[in-house]
Amino acid sequence: MQALASGRSPQSWSYATLLALLVLGQATSAIPSPLYSLYAEKWGYPPLLTTVIFAAYGAVAVVAILVSGALSDRYGRRPVLLVAVLLLLAGLAVFIFAAGPDYLVVARMLNGVGIGAIVVVGGAALLDVNPERAARSGTLTAIAFNVGIAIAALGTATLAQTGFHPLLLPYLADALIALVLLVLLLVMREPHPSAGAAPLGIPRPQVPKEIRGRFVFSVIGAGAAWAVLGVCFSLEPSIAAHAAHAAHVDGPFFGGVVIAAVTLTAAATQVASARYPARTVALVGDTALAVLMLARVGGFATGNAAVIIATVALQGGAYGLAFGGSLRHLTAHIPAERRGAVMSMFYLLAYGALITPTLLVGIGATVWSDTAIFPVFSVLAALLCLSAVVVERVLGRRERHLETTSAPMTDVRGVSKVD
Repeated sequence: MQALASGRSPQSWSYATLLALLVLGQATSAIPSPLYSLYAEKWGYPPLLTTVIFAAYGAVAVVAILVSGALSDRYGRRPVLLVAVLLLLAGLAVFIFAAGPDYLVVARMLNGVGIGAIVVVGGAALLDVNPERAARSGTLTAIAFNVGIAIAALGTATLAQTGFHPLLLPYLADALIALVLLVLLLVMREPHPSAGAAPLGIPRPQVPKEIRGRFVFSVIGAGAAWAVLGVCFSLEPSIAAHAAHAAHVDGPFFGGVVIAAVTLTAAATQVASARYPARTVALVGDTALAVLMLARVGGFATGNAAVIIATVALQGGAYGLAFGGSLRHLTAHIPAERRGAVMSMFYLLAYGALITPTLLVGIGATVWSDTAIFPVFSVLAALLCLSAVVVERVLGRRERHLETTSAPMTDVRGVSKVD
C-alpha cells in the first residue's frame, strides 16, 4: 500500500471499510425495490410514479457523480464520504416516516446524492489505498455492488412477504450499518495522497486521450447493463410476479428473488471471470446479454416460475460479465491524477443509461401495460449491447494498432499497464 501525503500509510482495515461502504450504498438503493408494490397498494399510484421515483434517484445521483469526484480530488475522499453517509441516513429517516408518495421521491433523492458520491469517491479511494491492484479493485467494486443489492432485495422481500414491519425494519437495519461505517470513516486516515492540490471545478466531459477508446467501449457496455438493471429494479419484479401468477406464485418475495437472482449470478460470474482479460470478458458479456434479453421475453411468456428465475439468473450472469469486464477494463488504465474525474464521467454516463430507459418503460407501462412494453424494451436493450461489441471492434482495433507502434504505457510507478 502506498504512503499518504502525511507520510502515514492507510490503516489495514481501510480497504475493507471502503468495500463495505460500496456494499451499503447499493443495498440502500435496492431496499425500496421489493416494497414499491406495497407502497402502490397503500397509496394507490400508477406504475409511472414508480419509475418517476426511481428516475428521481438516478437524476440526483448523476449530479452527485458529476461533482463528487472533483470535490474529493480537491478536499479529500474522506470528507465527501462522510457527507454521503449522512445523506444516506437522512433518506432512510424520510422513508421511515413517509406519509405519501412525495415522501418516497424526497427519500430517494437524498439517498441518490449519497449513493452517487459513494460510488465515485469510494471507487477512487480504493485505487488510492491500493493502486497496485487497480484491476482487482474494479472486480471487487462490481462484486460489492451486486452483493449489496442481493442482500437488501432478499431481506426486504422476505419481510414484505411475511408482513413483519416491511416498511420499517429494512431501513432501521441499513441505518445501523451506516452508523458503524460513519464511525470508521471518522477515524480513517485520508486515502487521497494529493488532497488539496487539485483545482476545484466540475470536470469537463472528457477523458485522457490515451484511454478514450477503452472509455467509450466500457461506458457503452456498462450503460447497456445498467439499463437492464434499472428496469429490473423498478418494474421487472412486478412483471415477473404477474407472469408467474398462473403458477400460484405471487407476492413481494418473488420480486425480491428476481432481483437477487440477477445480482447473485452477476457476482458469481464476476468472481469466475476475474482471471481472464477484461476486454474479452466484457465482449462475451455484451454478446450474451443481447441474446438473453430476447430469451427472457420467451421465458416470461411461459408463466412458469422456475423458467422465469432461470432466465433472469442467466441474464444476471451476462450482466455481471458486461459490467464487471467493462469496469475492470477501464480502471486498470486510468492515470492516477485523473481518477476522480474519469470515474465521475464513467458513472455519469452509466447512470444516464439507467435513468432514461427506465423512465420510458414506466411511461409505456402506464399508457399501455408493463407486459406490452417489456418485449420492446428487451429488443432495444439487446441492440444497445451489440453496439458495444461493434464499438470495440472499431475503436479497439485502432487503439491496439497505436499501442503496437508506440512505447508501452506506464503508470506513475513506471510499471507497464496490462489488461
